[in-house]
Amino acid sequence: MKVLGYDVNIKKASILAQAETPNNSGKRNPGIIKIAQGFKDTSRKDIQKWRQALQLMQHPEEPKFNAYYDLISDLLTDGHLQSQIQMRKMSTLNSNFQVINRKTKDINEDLSFILQQQWFYEFLEHAIDHIIFGATLIEFSEFQNEKIKHTIIPRRNVVTTQKKIFPDLQKPQFIDYANPMFENWLIQIGKNGELGILNNIIPNLIWLRNVMQAWAEFCEKFGLPLITATTNTTDTNTINNVHAMLLQLGEASVGTFPTGTEIKFQEANRTDAYNTYLQFIKTNMDMVSKQLVGSTMLSDQGSNRSQTEVHERTLDKKIAQADKRLISFIINDQLFPLLEAQGYKISPEDMFEFKPAEEVLNLKDLWSITDGLLKSGHEIPLDWLSKSFNIPIDSKKKSITITPNKPIIALSEQRYPTSCCPSTIVAVGGAMGRLLTKLNSQLIKEIYNKSDTSGIAGKMIVLEALELFKGLKSKFSSTTQYTGPDLLMLQMMEYNLFEFTASKTEARLSAMTNLLIDKENKKLREYSDFKALCEKETKEFNSNWLQTEYNLSVAVGQNSANYIRMINEKDKVTSYVQYQTIGDGSVRNSHRALDGRIFNLSDKNAMDLLPPNGYGCRCEFVQYIGDTKGKVTTGKYAKELLVEQDPKYRNSQFEVNRANLKQVFTKKQFYTDIKGLPEKLNKMTFDKYGLKAHASFKDSLKNIELDDTITKENVKELFKKEKGETYMGFEDYLGRKMTLDKAIFDDHIENHYLNEKEQRDKIFPHIKDILKKPDEVWYYDTNNNGQKFQSRYIKFYKDKVIIIDCDLDEKKGLKIKTWYPMKAIENKIRKGLKIK
Repeated sequence: MKVLGYDVNIKKASILAQAETPNNSGKRNPGIIKIAQGFKDTSRKDIQKWRQALQLMQHPEEPKFNAYYDLISDLLTDGHLQSQIQMRKMSTLNSNFQVINRKTKDINEDLSFILQQQWFYEFLEHAIDHIIFGATLIEFSEFQNEKIKHTIIPRRNVVTTQKKIFPDLQKPQFIDYANPMFENWLIQIGKNGELGILNNIIPNLIWLRNVMQAWAEFCEKFGLPLITATTNTTDTNTINNVHAMLLQLGEASVGTFPTGTEIKFQEANRTDAYNTYLQFIKTNMDMVSKQLVGSTMLSDQGSNRSQTEVHERTLDKKIAQADKRLISFIINDQLFPLLEAQGYKISPEDMFEFKPAEEVLNLKDLWSITDGLLKSGHEIPLDWLSKSFNIPIDSKKKSITITPNKPIIALSEQRYPTSCCPSTIVAVGGAMGRLLTKLNSQLIKEIYNKSDTSGIAGKMIVLEALELFKGLKSKFSSTTQYTGPDLLMLQMMEYNLFEFTASKTEARLSAMTNLLIDKENKKLREYSDFKALCEKETKEFNSNWLQTEYNLSVAVGQNSANYIRMINEKDKVTSYVQYQTIGDGSVRNSHRALDGRIFNLSDKNAMDLLPPNGYGCRCEFVQYIGDTKGKVTTGKYAKELLVEQDPKYRNSQFEVNRANLKQVFTKKQFYTDIKGLPEKLNKMTFDKYGLKAHASFKDSLKNIELDDTITKENVKELFKKEKGETYMGFEDYLGRKMTLDKAIFDDHIENHYLNEKEQRDKIFPHIKDILKKPDEVWYYDTNNNGQKFQSRYIKFYKDKVIIIDCDLDEKKGLKIKTWYPMKAIENKIRKGLKIK
């Protein structure tokens, strides 16, 4: 015969079905597999036959699947089983789906239309069938645009463990469908030899069948009472007539008997015998239901409503969700490549997904949400309001000025007051400003095109945060120590700056998105108009506001570093500080009121006055050495002096000690809430930044040079502890200090960490170089809880990618917690904020 255009040594003529290739567009299978009709065993089934069928499937040389699937086919006549299978299928098949671009989230309308055809619905049903019945082989026969034809090759004729199709089970000839020539026409759904969940309940189905049959026989024998007749005649003909009338009496209940004949109806003594059958049948039906739909209450009559609804949610939100996830894998990983090979336009970014179920709100809840949106300034179409709430609206509301729904910060003409001490501390770099403008323009374009903005947003967050960190760090003195309150404070303030700029970028996005629609004309703005409005809206973000934020970072860095030094010298030099202004005419009155005042470092209220005490503040604390008798001012009194001149100071975000808080910007100074930041960081993978995968450039790199002489014993000599400490100190490319605890080191030179794949002992000498010269550095949130960042250093080699992960100990500072060669999927590693 010919299968897919190739000769197979099978003489049976009926197997061959040659398909002609049409002249019009589309493709047809050059040879359709024809299966010879053979004998199917329909005899009474028992457990022994099931076990024999399984043994035939597990034969090491010539496995046969036909006996097993003949048994399955016979058992499928069970009505209860069919109802449970249909319920399982419908829970998935009644879901909507779509094909989207995984990066842009745009719907691929053309491909979605192709899948919204009958052939695809049947394909989905086959995909679910494999969960129930086991591995399924599908043959595609024709591709004509959206019209596609396919059929299942009977499971009884397929031996998936050996990739064989037996067109005629009476003959040894087979087709090896693992041959690459068939890959564009055949799809195997499921693993080789997979039997499906139905195999788990075959004993229950067999018992159901046999017990039902036994009950039928019981009903036949004992359902009607036994009828007996006693007669005083010995005449054979008369007795035969009486017997014939007794048989008719069971149906007609009328009979004519000779004189002397006594008729008796013998009722059964036991009336509850049916329970033996009923309970056994119910138990096995329950087992079938639980296996297929996870419960028994979805189809049982008289079930409790609340419990039924719980079980419905189990089917829809757990079992069906798992089925949908598995089917999505099948479509994306098997069907789409086959369709692409047949000439359909499918990009690597196209992804099939089931739409999440829409939850229907009652009118009360819907109105509560709608009312909240209206009060927040959102404009909601009148026709939607009228339709949703069944209210006729035919008159225009009187014109009322509604503030557009912008971030609170974006509404302010002046986020930062200009009455602060006006002199500029340090100007923001020109190159940085130009790069920020470029990114701003890209962001505008991506928002208008509804593209994924995560990569550009990440770049903007990092660009501004590093600029602010440069200002913060400029006033910190270098130190040879690897731990200390100053280093801890600096690291926590750095993380704080990244959180702050993340909130700023989110505010930018929100402000720009709000400008997409011309609300007066209720239409999408032209790109040129949208771009001009966005540039105007974000001008302050990128210039004056950034300048103020940079100056504040410098002031916080200077004063916080001095504060830590003064605290350390409190018992050695002096425990008093003096408030000093810059002394020029720009000093505001509230700060002048504190000029020359002496405070005790132990006075918490006084330390809340640690400058800066406002935006642009150039004041500072200096150590005071001299007579303090009668000269010390309490912090409480000093605050009253300041508030007297500036009432807005009380409970403001400057009535805090930023050094103790370890923050440059308080949470209330953030542009927006950043609760969703961890989730967004996980989406900022390397490809969103326009970076290439390691596999695409590794050939241009050198292999890592590992010293084979290093062993578990001698590597310990390379661990150089700091004097009097249990850790080894390291420094990265920006001078950040970090430590590696001896316990962590010891854990990494034991057991499986020393095998050929890990080689942690041989990688250890490279840690210093990797930290000093990393190829990439990422800030990410490994716990996805928004509590703190973690640092990841990456170095690329031809044969490996080495990763060093650091964590922040909020008492000790930055610590190395592990180092290892990359094994996970790359976008799980290279993600977050790429700071280098």
